Amino acid sequence: MFFNRFLKPFLVVGGLITMYAGIYAVNPESALRDMNNLPYDANYVFLFRHWGIMVGLMGFFIAASAFKPQWRESIILYSFLEKLFMVYLYVSNFFNPETVHLNASFIPFAITDITICTYTLGYWLENWKAKKALMR
Repeated sequence: MFFNRFLKPFLVVGGLITMYAGIYAVNPESALRDMNNLPYDANYVFLFRHWGIMVGLMGFFIAASAFKPQWRESIILYSFLEKLFMVYLYVSNFFNPETVHLNASFIPFAITDITICTYTLGYWLENWKAKKALMR
């Protein structure tokens, strides 16, 4: 049971990586410039900071759920849905001529979110198979 055996370290590492987005809440100008090679527009500072705190807190709760098993299922579900939507946005805009220049800036985020979504699906499939086996 690979996914269950490594769930705790996965949650800690995935949570810490996700938590790093909190830098957008603290210093959006530097984050956009240094992490995404994008210009900073002060007109959107509220959106950048909101996104940063939302995703940063998501990362915190993912990591915390490694130590609070009663939190896991709801946090894993919310995390999966949030990250799946980011993957959808990335993939659906991949060939859009208006955003194609941004795609390289978001590759690390896409890889992280695809990895977390894939692991989550494996975790759920493994648990479903285990429950199904117990019912026989």
